[in-house]
Amino acid sequence: MYKTITATYVDKTALINIADELINKDIPRENFFIDEEKYQVKVMMPEYTEPEIMDILNRHKPTEVH
Repeated sequence: MYKTITATYVDKTALINIADELINKDIPRENFFIDEEKYQVKVMMPEYTEPEIMDILNRHKPTEVH
């Protein structure tokens, strides 16, 4: 089963770094979306990968995750 997580950040640098990390972890580009206007990252992932993805997202100090 797939799950979508949205994380909000305070700057664009975090978005760039997260995208790089997700790509390096072999997360397909079509499974995440970067919204540069809202400073958000949305990741669609299988539930079993959630801990690894959350680690990446939390490393960059999100202001909100849902």
